[in-house]
Amino acid sequence: MARGNVSTVVSFEVIRTLRTKVFWVGSLLGPLLMVFIMVVVSLSSASASDSSSTVDQSFRFEWVDHSGLVDSSIAEAAGGTEVLDAAQGVADVRAGTVDAFFEFPANPVKDPIQVSAQDQGVVNSQSFSGVAAQVLRASASVQVGNTTLITLVSGNIPTTLTTYKDGQQTPGIWGAIPPLAFIALFFIIVIMQGNRMLAATLEEKENRVTEMILTTIKPTALLTGKVIALGVIGLIQALAMAVLTVIAAVVLMQMGAVASIDLSKLVFQPVPLIFGALILIGGFLLFTSSLVAIGAAMPTVRDAQGMYATVMLLLVIPIYVVMFTLTQPSNPVVVVCTFFPWTSPMVAMALNALGVLPWWQSLIVVIILFATTTVVFFIAARLFQYGSVEYSKKLNIRTVLGAKSK
Repeated sequence: MARGNVSTVVSFEVIRTLRTKVFWVGSLLGPLLMVFIMVVVSLSSASASDSSSTVDQSFRFEWVDHSGLVDSSIAEAAGGTEVLDAAQGVADVRAGTVDAFFEFPANPVKDPIQVSAQDQGVVNSQSFSGVAAQVLRASASVQVGNTTLITLVSGNIPTTLTTYKDGQQTPGIWGAIPPLAFIALFFIIVIMQGNRMLAATLEEKENRVTEMILTTIKPTALLTGKVIALGVIGLIQALAMAVLTVIAAVVLMQMGAVASIDLSKLVFQPVPLIFGALILIGGFLLFTSSLVAIGAAMPTVRDAQGMYATVMLLLVIPIYVVMFTLTQPSNPVVVVCTFFPWTSPMVAMALNALGVLPWWQSLIVVIILFATTTVVFFIAARLFQYGSVEYSKKLNIRTVLGAKSK
């Protein structure tokens, strides 16, 4: 009977949510906004490039070289004319007879190039400095005469990294990307489902129908159904966003708006993927149970918002220790965040993906998450049972837990 009640609650909550326009708008709006922003950025970059090319083609400037490094042929090809008097060059710019004047110092490494130019706006005016630097750089390259040395000095040195662990080659970043996807999935689901989790028990209380519902179904069965329903809804929402994101990424790659990614390089390692999925599930259930418990203890949504913000803060805190996670996984702050239940999911999934969390520590994290979820869910069920008739005041948790079960 209880199992039937749970399935009824799950189907009711899922179908009711999927029929709402708000759910689908929220699920699809994020990827669509991302696509729109990337297209705008791509078009803006192309426009800026075209604008820069247009400025360069009609660019007329004069220069004075105190360093002896500027190659006259290069400067003249760029539209320049050499003059002997810096004051005359500045005067020509002020008179509008040339677009810019460059004064190359005796020691360009120590002293900056003095650029005087016609004002073409804050952004477009920066192109004059770029051309001055480009002329000097090209002139220096001609004097060096060795393209290999020029490449080495510029810092554009290609490398190929191969890593090993316990004598076996490791996949590196290509093996970390698939487990890292669990972090994005977890963050998106909890953020987008947070208000729905909080309202899971508050809705019936505010509508004054909780007492009638509890005459036909036990509080534990009702909450179990709601938690499962939230998980199903979150999974559907994540899949919808993932499909749209993949389609958008493929379209943007075809347009050239984003760089193409060779998906064949991805490596799917069973152990990190399994533990990543378990940590994701455990973390989702913990946050869901926590927010359901808050909703059960508070009389209205307004009263619950303060506690809701605290729980969401615990979700965000690990982001601020991400650098420690990447560079110092044994740092005490990282260790605490790894095993503290409410900060554990984000940190543990990151460490698991990066290959610095041993499997036995991953197992401990999973056990902690599911054990804490069980305790929090029990507390939520008790709060919901006794809070179903408390429409105007907060519950005393100690009193509720000390009361005998009915």
